[in-house]
Amino acid sequence: MRKAFRITLAASLIMALLPTVLFAQREVLYEQYLQNPMAINPAFTGVREDFNMTLLLRRRWFSLPNFPITQSFAMDGTLANGRLGLGLQALNDRMSPYGTTGIYGSTAYHFTPWGTWKLSLGAQGGINVLPVYDPSTNTSLNRALGSLGVGAWLRSEHFYVGVSKPELLNKGFGQRTIPLAYRTPLYVMVGGSYALAEEWQLHPYALVVQESKQKLRVDLGTRLWYDEKIGVGASYRIVQSPYFQLSAEAQVSKNIRLGYLFNSKPIEGAFNLNPNAPLGIHELMLKFVPSPTAFHTN
Repeated sequence: MRKAFRITLAASLIMALLPTVLFAQREVLYEQYLQNPMAINPAFTGVREDFNMTLLLRRRWFSLPNFPITQSFAMDGTLANGRLGLGLQALNDRMSPYGTTGIYGSTAYHFTPWGTWKLSLGAQGGINVLPVYDPSTNTSLNRALGSLGVGAWLRSEHFYVGVSKPELLNKGFGQRTIPLAYRTPLYVMVGGSYALAEEWQLHPYALVVQESKQKLRVDLGTRLWYDEKIGVGASYRIVQSPYFQLSAEAQVSKNIRLGYLFNSKPIEGAFNLNPNAPLGIHELMLKFVPSPTAFHTN
């Protein structure tokens, strides 16, 4: 009875806050694009050439033992002398009533069209398992829905630009009382890598996001690395409701990198039904590269 009451109350509040369309897919994964560029662009699959694995744990409170944690995992590498990239991502979102469990595979073809410039073309497919509320039974039923995305990534030694749509399917789903739909944003990302001194590297970037019925979003940020061992970063989002992210990373060995990220606002903010919950979100990162051949910031 209590569970049914909580579901009904949550649904009522969500309908009051979002009377038109509720976007519930893999927003959390999208927001981790700095640590996992494959999240928004499948063409990044295999760009680093080294086999990489990244685990991110996302939580409001790390001091509360039973509070939900959202986990995401990504890995990618290359075959055929670096020409073919293969990747896998998984998401287990447990920080909102409409959390997503999903798994996505990606592939990219890498070639050199001219000079030192390299171009990657990628595609991604997978499934999202979403709990959809059924008002007739006061229950939440899981539904598995397909996902498909494409992207391109052009890079040189000191510059890159990526264009992608990580979701092409524009389908509605769920009950009519709570209409849901996939997000289908267009991402354009540019950035570079510059040596400030012998041991200092600066990595500025900008991300532009266009989405139907949404205002144009721009993220501006940079990351600064010292001696390829310590990195700090800051990102600011220019939207109606400003948002920033701070990060700190440490390359503790040639194979392992640890990181901490603070997000001033959760992407799950629209679903935050607890008025006492903090606005900030904390994330812990573990990156493992079994046999690194070069240093990569992502």
